[in-house]
Amino acid sequence: MQPQEDARACLQELQQKPPMLPFEPDLLPMLFAATKNSTATPAKGLVTLIERSQKLTARVLATANSAAYGQEFKVSTLHRAINIVGLKTIRTLVVMVGMASVIKGASLPKGFDVKGLWKHEMATAAIAKILAAELGGPDGAWGPSADENSRLVMDPDEAYIAGLLHDIGKVFFAACRPALWETMTATCKECGRQYFEVENAYWSMDHALIGAVVLYQWKLPLILTEPINWHHAPEQAPTCKLEAQLLAAANIIARNPPDAEGRLCEKAAVLLPENCDQSAIAEAIALFFATADAEAFSTFDA
Repeated sequence: MQPQEDARACLQELQQKPPMLPFEPDLLPMLFAATKNSTATPAKGLVTLIERSQKLTARVLATANSAAYGQEFKVSTLHRAINIVGLKTIRTLVVMVGMASVIKGASLPKGFDVKGLWKHEMATAAIAKILAAELGGPDGAWGPSADENSRLVMDPDEAYIAGLLHDIGKVFFAACRPALWETMTATCKECGRQYFEVENAYWSMDHALIGAVVLYQWKLPLILTEPINWHHAPEQAPTCKLEAQLLAAANIIARNPPDAEGRLCEKAAVLLPENCDQSAIAEAIALFFATADAEAFSTFDA
């Protein structure tokens, strides 16, 4: 089979039979719909869907009872836990539980670095959230006062989720085509090229597209799937271009932290608006790297 034919076949396989999530398929779209309204309260149907997953229920209750929320009395009901934690945090927990479960259940090649993937996803997520808060905030270059075409739609919590999921396509690819994944990995080491470049050279698509295709099947919104799809080529994004630039910059910075003088690497800097305060952004990101401990990058218990 020719490479491009194999690429189409791989996408068709993933579209027809996407990896299974460990909870009801309607839960994610329901959560994203609910979190569009900042005053939304958990609907009965949402609570019911979460209750059907013992893993999710335990995770939500544990989060609500953690020191971060300072509850004097133990929270024992899911409805109250959701009210305490908030729908956006619940949404992130659901995404993380789903992602961890899919990775754990995937038949990955022996050399696939799951811990390395998690570390990079978590770092990219944190940096994307910082960028969205700085650039899309009230005084941000892509904030409410910016021109309509230069206004960030993605909020910090959505940016965090996009960062968490931006390289999940590597898992789908490695599980779907393990021998090819091993060949491409060896090629990257031999020639020193980036992984997505080797992917595109071989079969004219990369893990970003593969990830976006599956996430679309999981009914995630375009504000996530489009930036993920184009995070290696944000200039080509037909929609959500600013969001794609933000995610691309976060991905680069996660591998190239600010230098000792507090400057962003040039490849990331050119993706950000010229009138933004790059020194403030670099300072916030440097603080994250300085304070993040091993636990912040640990694999999420599926």
